[in-house]
Amino acid sequence: MRVLITSGRTIAQGRKLYYKDTPGYSHETGRCFVNPFDLLELGAAAEDPLLLSTETGEEVFIATPSEDLVSGTVFIPCGPHANAILHANTRGTGAPDYKWLEGTLARSETPPRSGWEILVEEGGTVCPSVPGPRGGNGGSSATIRDVVCPLCGCLCDDLVVRVENGTVTSVDNACSLGSEKFLSGSRLTSPIARKGGSWTPIGIEEAVRYTAEVLGNAERPLLFGWSGTSAEAQCIGIHIAEEIGGVIDNCSSICHGPSIMGIQEAGNPGCTLGAVKNRADVVIYWGSNPIESHPRHLSRYTTFVNGKYRDNGYRDRTLVVVDIRETDTAKLADEFIRIKPGGDYAVFSALRAILRGHADTLPPSVGGVTRERLIGLAELCRNARFGALFTGIGLTQSPGRYKNVRNAIQLVDELNRHTKFTLTPMRGHWNVNGTNQTFSFLTGYPYGVDFSRGIPYYNPGETTAVDLLGHREVDACLIIGADPGAHLPRKCNEHLATIPTVVIDPFVSFSTAFADLHIPVACVGIDCEGTGYRMDSVPIRMRKVLDTDLPTDEEVLSRILHLIQEERQSHSANVLETQSPEAPPVS
Repeated sequence: MRVLITSGRTIAQGRKLYYKDTPGYSHETGRCFVNPFDLLELGAAAEDPLLLSTETGEEVFIATPSEDLVSGTVFIPCGPHANAILHANTRGTGAPDYKWLEGTLARSETPPRSGWEILVEEGGTVCPSVPGPRGGNGGSSATIRDVVCPLCGCLCDDLVVRVENGTVTSVDNACSLGSEKFLSGSRLTSPIARKGGSWTPIGIEEAVRYTAEVLGNAERPLLFGWSGTSAEAQCIGIHIAEEIGGVIDNCSSICHGPSIMGIQEAGNPGCTLGAVKNRADVVIYWGSNPIESHPRHLSRYTTFVNGKYRDNGYRDRTLVVVDIRETDTAKLADEFIRIKPGGDYAVFSALRAILRGHADTLPPSVGGVTRERLIGLAELCRNARFGALFTGIGLTQSPGRYKNVRNAIQLVDELNRHTKFTLTPMRGHWNVNGTNQTFSFLTGYPYGVDFSRGIPYYNPGETTAVDLLGHREVDACLIIGADPGAHLPRKCNEHLATIPTVVIDPFVSFSTAFADLHIPVACVGIDCEGTGYRMDSVPIRMRKVLDTDLPTDEEVLSRILHLIQEERQSHSANVLETQSPEAPPVS
C-alpha cells in the first residue's frame, strides 16, 4: 500500500525523552499510527508488526489504529525508527522531509527492533549501564517554589519541586513531560569512553583533555546541539568554534530554521506570550499540536487562561486549528480545518487574496479546504480584536518550508491593515530560541555558522548539521544539549559512528551510541543555574533545585577552550622560535 508518511511528537514519546536507556522509549517511537480502514485493507490489527519502506530503507513498526488520520496517511513518532527510513536531503534549508515522505506499508512477520538495535546496526554501541537514582546524605528535605521548567519553549515558571535526600520526589504544576525530566534517573555519574564494543569509566580531566585534542586537531569539526544548555554555555561554544575554525550549529536548523529564514525575508510580527494571554480573542495553531508538544501552552498563554482583557477565559476566545490530521488540540478547537499535506502555501495565498477582495477568483477548493471555509476564516481573522497565529514544524518540515512561513508572515501583515495580529513559531526545546539569540548576537547569524574562513559564514543547506554529516564533510563532532542519534537521518548517524564524537549531556541519549566519550554534566534548571530564552524571546533565569558534584556545561567548555588556546599559543611560540633568524654577531 502506497502511503504518505509524516512524523512528530506524541505525549507518550515525550514522557520517555529522558528515559532512553529503557525499553519504554523504543516502544513508543516504534509505533505506526494508521487509519483503521487501511489496517483492514492490509489484513492487520492493532499491535501487529508493519513494514514501512522508503527509498532510504525499511523498518518494522507496531500498528496503532487512529481515526485522526485520513486514509493513505501514516503518522510515526520522532525517534530512531523514523530516522531509519528518512533521507538526508534538506533541499537547501538544513531540515529534511520529516513531514513529507512517500513510502509503502505492508504486513510483516518480524517484530520491531529497539532503538538501540537500530543504532548498533548504524555503527553505534550498546547502551551503557546507568547507576540508578542518585541519593543524598542524610534526611534533609526541601520544597522549592517558582521553579522554571527546562523542558520546552514555554519555560513555565510556576513549578513547585519537592526534594528529599538529594532526589526530586514530586513536581507540582508541571506537565507530564516536564515532571518526568525532573524525576528521571537515566544519568551517568562519571565520564565513560568507548573501548571496542563496551564502555570504560575515565577521569574528568582526561575526558576534557581528549575532547580538546580531538577538536583542536580536526580539519572540519562540528559543534552541534546547544538547545538544552544555558545561554552562557552557548557563548563559550561559539568561542571554541571560532578558535578552531569549525562549524557550530544548533537544533533550530532541523526544526524552526526555515521559520527564521522566512523571518529574514519578511520580518518578525511577534509579541510576548503575556500579550497573547491578556489580549487575544482569536488564536490559531497552524501545523502544531501543543497538547502533545507543549502541554501547558493553552492553559498558560492562550485558550484556557484569564487575561487582563479576556477575563472569561475560553469563552472570550475562538480557537482554530489547521492541520493534516485531527490532533488532540484539534479536538478542542472551536473550528478545525483539515488541510491537504503540502497545501499550506496555497491556503495562505488564498486567504491573502480574500483579504484583498479577490475571493471570486478562487477555485471551489484550495489545499483541500473549500472556498466558503476560507472566506469564513479570513473574516474571523479580519474581525478579531487581537489575533495570534502560532506556527509549528508542520510548516517548516514539509514542502514549501521557509516559503510557507514567509507567506504566513505576509498574511499577518495583511491582517494588520485591518486589526492587530501576531505570529509566533512554536519553539521546541527549552532554550532553542536562546541559541538563535546568542548566535546572532556574537556572530550575526542564528545557526549553521562556519568559521573556517576566519570570519563567520552562514548558508543553510551547506553549513548545517544534516548537510555536513550527510555529505561526510565532518571529521570530528561535539554534541551538547541535543540528541542527533534520536533525531537525525540514518546517513548522518552512520557518519557519526566513523569519526571522533564526544557527547556532553546530563542524560544517557541515543547519541551516546556513536560517542567515543560521554561526559555527564549538571543539568541546567535542575542541578545548576543558567539563562534560557522563552519561545517569545523573553530571557528567564533558570533555578537550581539539587546539589551535584558534576561540573556544569560552562565549566567543561571553559576548560576545553582554555586547553585549545594553550596548545595553539604553544604551537605559535614554537613556530616563531623556529623561524626567527639568528642574531647577527656583535662586532
